[in-house]
Amino acid sequence: SFGAMVTFVQKAAVNDSSDVSDIGGIHFNVDGTKMFIMYTTTAGGVSYRQVSEYNLTTAFDVLTKSYAGDSERCVLNHGGSSINSFDLEFSSDGMKLFFVEGGNASGDDVDKVFQFDLTSPYDVSTCTYASNETSNLEDNDLQNGSNAGDFSNTRNNRLQGFEINDDGTKIFLLYHGAGSSEKPRLLEYQLSTPYDLTTISLVTTAGIALDGQGVSNPMGVRFSPNGKRLWITSHTSNSEAVTQISLSVAYDTSSFTIDGSFSLNNIMQQPRGIGFSANGLKMYVGNDDSNTDTSIDEVHEFNLVCPFNIIAGKCPPVTENSV
Repeated sequence: SFGAMVTFVQKAAVNDSSDVSDIGGIHFNVDGTKMFIMYTTTAGGVSYRQVSEYNLTTAFDVLTKSYAGDSERCVLNHGGSSINSFDLEFSSDGMKLFFVEGGNASGDDVDKVFQFDLTSPYDVSTCTYASNETSNLEDNDLQNGSNAGDFSNTRNNRLQGFEINDDGTKIFLLYHGAGSSEKPRLLEYQLSTPYDLTTISLVTTAGIALDGQGVSNPMGVRFSPNGKRLWITSHTSNSEAVTQISLSVAYDTSSFTIDGSFSLNNIMQQPRGIGFSANGLKMYVGNDDSNTDTSIDEVHEFNLVCPFNIIAGKCPPVTENSV
């Protein structure tokens, strides 16, 4: 018996003032010496989104972080709203940075995925807008007809999370259904040209309907390195959780199992982004307004009994990934 599969270890504040808020994603470089956080910054009465870099003196130890400075950040100047931005992902070589925007508005082209290019791997200070973005994600052919079910009003939703597979040929978009008639879903898309967001098409034989699966207001998603397991954070107050889903085939949501959920109710409020250490024995969840007295945004660090697993009885075989 391993006892608890997940153990809270420590947390680190990302901001110390009300000028920084709403963590939208967490990502580490390969060796865990750098941590990247997307959040909203307010300066001079103007709010904008940025990706900030933190140096870790001990790999994957969030308490050893130090802010790399404003010169090492990426301000997301891309022509979007810069406020309703969510989640954060890098390409496998660290040369591309992606994030999503979403809203409940009933207008055209509100939900989008954007790309920034970097001149050096994981050096966000070199970011430039790539003019590579999705379009018309609210259209019927990109929303309906998959295993995840249909939206009766494809504009009455909000894109809040995403993940890209290692070769950039698939992207998974996480939608929070707005209103009682629309439900949360994870949709799978094909990119006919790797990492080219303009070549997106819906995979109708895949997708996961998340209603009734322990997921409420999904805010972040992350896949395991082998693509056969994923985790989704639930943002709703008093229903905070991380839900684990296993796939029969890597990066293929046509066949899946809901393993279960780990409750965050007594640990944090309003979780958002999620990440893991390289060996999968640590999990990180960012949240906003976790401290009701000071509204400090934090990154919470957890130890896992076995790699890339939070549910009892779902540990990978000891021979998996062995040499």
